[in-house]
Amino acid sequence: MSRAVVLQWTEHDAAAAGMIERVMPHAVDSPLQTVLIVDDDPDIADALAMLLERPGRELIVCGDLESAEIVIERMPVAGVITDVRLSSPFRFEGLDFIKHIRRHSPKSVIVLMTGANSPELENEAIARGAAAVLTKPFDTALLDELIPEPRSHDEGRIIRMPSLDTIVTEAKLFPLLQPIVRLAEPPFAPFGYESLARCETPSILALPDALFDYAHRKGRVAELELACIRATFAQAGSRIVNSSANLFINLHPSVIVNERLPEVLEEARAATGIAPERVVLEITEQESLGEAVRVARQCAGLRGLGYTFALDDVGVAYSHLTHVDEIRPTYLKISQHFGTSFEADTTRTKIVHNILSLAHELGCELVLEGIETAETRDAAREAGIPLGQGFLFGRPSAA
Repeated sequence: MSRAVVLQWTEHDAAAAGMIERVMPHAVDSPLQTVLIVDDDPDIADALAMLLERPGRELIVCGDLESAEIVIERMPVAGVITDVRLSSPFRFEGLDFIKHIRRHSPKSVIVLMTGANSPELENEAIARGAAAVLTKPFDTALLDELIPEPRSHDEGRIIRMPSLDTIVTEAKLFPLLQPIVRLAEPPFAPFGYESLARCETPSILALPDALFDYAHRKGRVAELELACIRATFAQAGSRIVNSSANLFINLHPSVIVNERLPEVLEEARAATGIAPERVVLEITEQESLGEAVRVARQCAGLRGLGYTFALDDVGVAYSHLTHVDEIRPTYLKISQHFGTSFEADTTRTKIVHNILSLAHELGCELVLEGIETAETRDAAREAGIPLGQGFLFGRPSAA
């Protein structure tokens, strides 16, 4: 008996929301067949997911193309069912998405859905690589014919990708803390903790690089970063205020000049009782900082409030050292790319020693990341590196 799409509200899978450790992408040999459903109408997307649910099949529901692109780029997908939206005159988002799917997942079966089909639209979609264009409402038996049956009989599941609005407004963010220690002071009690933002979701957005990539594609990195700041103080504040440790908070370069940053920092910090002198704003290396005058003005204002700065991943990607006069960092951090087992590699040893000399000249303390063994710890201590961070001293853990 054929099944037609029924538009009705369905409850989200509440049990899945707490399963943080179910992080994708799956191993290449995962038995589950992944099918991606993309539609900005949650009723339609949920109805399709329920109707296509099978043993051995994982259905990922996305409400926008940006999150769907994240999935396509990071994991194998057997089929994609996506809406066709008119994004501008004579341009359809769904048609553009076909090209993206073909580039990253050439074997995927692509099915387009539209409420206003035409021979021209259908011909163009087929020419670009779609298997079919279905006009809403349609008989879902057609999807069964197009999407191959899963080979596995393992338990299937439906994963709903949260929207960025949901992530920043519904307490989906939480911090993990990783200790930073003074290397000259065994037993290496924490000098500080670096806060690492995570998202409470069973989807691929539990991976921090995917989460911030999603925000970047939406043009909302600053909004996500400010939400992470609030979550860090709200959830980690008591642990920090009851210790003598400092709190290192990562900041994307685009946030440094955001006019809301001082207000958000002060409001979130004041609610915990942590002194601003114990908060280190760690500027990450994802992109350039931009106009020096604006950077200098914002950093001067934050320093006036008591905050200090760190430059993360010195020597990797974009170099913020060109802004060292504006930022006036108290700390320089060497990436684990150079830090892990640096003592066993001549080139990395030279890089670490050169950055240590630079830190001395700038009046900064150096933090070596990626310390995983006692040998690396001892080599760092012998070199005179004051601070260290890495799995040897503790993995990131819940605040």
